[in-house]
Amino acid sequence: MNARDFELRLLADLRTSLLGLGMAVRLDEDMPGLLVSTAKPGLFVWVFVGASGRTFTWRRDDSKHPVDDVPGAAAQVARFVTAQAGQLNGSADDHFD
Repeated sequence: MNARDFELRLLADLRTSLLGLGMAVRLDEDMPGLLVSTAKPGLFVWVFVGASGRTFTWRRDDSKHPVDDVPGAAAQVARFVTAQAGQLNGSADDHFD
């Protein structure tokens, strides 16, 4: 398995865990990463596998969780998204006007 396939598998596992927590999440295979919906329509938190391949990362690289704890990472991402209530720094806006 190459690095990209490994990264996509990790992201798919995290997506499944986030869906199980009731989060709306989409896998973007091109970048690759996850777009986790926030309370503000069209505003997402971008989650990706860090360059080291050892952490899931979000919010401008200052929020991380080990990839070997997918349920813990999902819980941490869900808490972050919920706590922010749409007031996010370092999130991806889906509208490119």
